[in-house]
Amino acid sequence: MNIPELSVKKSVTMTMVILIIVVLGIISFIRLGLDLMPDITYPVISVSTNYPGVSSQDIENSVTKPIEEILGTIKNVKKLNSVSLEGLSVILIEFEWGTNLDNAAQDIRDRIDMYKDYILPEDVKRPMIMKFDPSMMPIAMYGVTGERNLFSLRTIIKDTIKDRLEQIDGVASVMIFGGLEKEILVEIKKDKLELYHLNLDNIIMKLRMENMNVPSGYISEGYKEFIIRTKGELENINQIENIVLYSYEGIPVYLKDIATVRETYKEKRSITRLNEKDSVLIIVSKESGANTVIVGNRINKELKKISELLPSDIKLHSVFDQTKFIKKIVNTTFSNAVQGAFLAGAVLFLFLFDLKPTFIICLSIPLSILAAFIPLYFLGHTLNFITMIGIALGVGMLVDNSIVVIENIFRHIREGEDRITASIKGASEVGMAITASTLTTIAVFIPLIFAKGLTGKLFWPLALTVSFTLLGSLFVALTIVPMLTSKLFI
Repeated sequence: MNIPELSVKKSVTMTMVILIIVVLGIISFIRLGLDLMPDITYPVISVSTNYPGVSSQDIENSVTKPIEEILGTIKNVKKLNSVSLEGLSVILIEFEWGTNLDNAAQDIRDRIDMYKDYILPEDVKRPMIMKFDPSMMPIAMYGVTGERNLFSLRTIIKDTIKDRLEQIDGVASVMIFGGLEKEILVEIKKDKLELYHLNLDNIIMKLRMENMNVPSGYISEGYKEFIIRTKGELENINQIENIVLYSYEGIPVYLKDIATVRETYKEKRSITRLNEKDSVLIIVSKESGANTVIVGNRINKELKKISELLPSDIKLHSVFDQTKFIKKIVNTTFSNAVQGAFLAGAVLFLFLFDLKPTFIICLSIPLSILAAFIPLYFLGHTLNFITMIGIALGVGMLVDNSIVVIENIFRHIREGEDRITASIKGASEVGMAITASTLTTIAVFIPLIFAKGLTGKLFWPLALTVSFTLLGSLFVALTIVPMLTSKLFI
């Protein structure tokens, strides 16, 4: 018993199979999630090294070039790019596609740790090694304005908005830019410094030693044990001013004797403005692997709640929201696919002039797409710009198999055969032909399996989407079309 005969004679069983596919397809569609592009990890690792106060030329000679010599021995390195700035060296290492970046990052870390004491200056900061991950790109940016000073505005954002956004599932980090931050400024008087025979290193070391909490052991009392710590962190300006630097001829020399201590704001190295007003910028990044649209919806929902709790003068403005961009692209692509399906149905009706067979054929479009959602979900893909293009491309080809099958069934009915026999024979006779035609179309996308680099990563989901939809249309043509033709409409 072949597939068309099974679908016609076991119509109840085949109906249950179809319903299972529909239910699984709907569930998969709901859980697929929306993203702008497929999840792609670029094979790039950056090595950043801070060396404050050093010119770009010295950075190039003493930091960048020695590290480049080390990195040149790492396996699978395709290209090295470096930038030497004042106080900063950045080296970008591009690997061959398919390289395990976790292992590569560990190799880089081990090599640098092995040689850094011999090739790098003693006071250089430890190199920072980071993998390039598209998920590190911000998914949303918000500007905050208010009729108050920037320090108060930043404090409210840090205490109210930042903490609540970081608790949202899927949010990796929330960064704040702009505004003012307080700091304690110690202005050293040069003449006093020379008078007491001190230098800046002495003062810096003393401030560090005085501003710390020190563990002091344990105290046991019965069955209880208490941890003791010596609290030494400085809490106010008065405590800072009265730090004893040393004794001069038996007289203690305080910090206030040689310096002025005052509370001020950190130096502003950048300005954030929104709508011609000074503002504070909030940048939100999602966790790796988290769905962009779902996380973005959670953020927007939480911000609505937060807005109700903020003072009336503070306003939140959306500067950039990747969620809206993704929804717009996906909705446009989906709309084009739906329009294509309706146009295909209209063209079929113009040729058939009968609603019943037109409906049977057009039914293959949504069923084939739902069937394609199932493997896409289990393979870990999302509904993104690439997969939606695959669906849009496949819509026009989904009805081909059904048209061939139903036309052959009509031919047998016109020759005088009954509906059941005509449905079985009509579908069976063209079964091999439409299977070969479908597999030939799918074979066009097979070379994408062997494509390397960014091209392969981008178009592999496209090939899978088109292939799954075409296989779904083949299944519909060999099962649903003959079953409906024999039982329901004709």
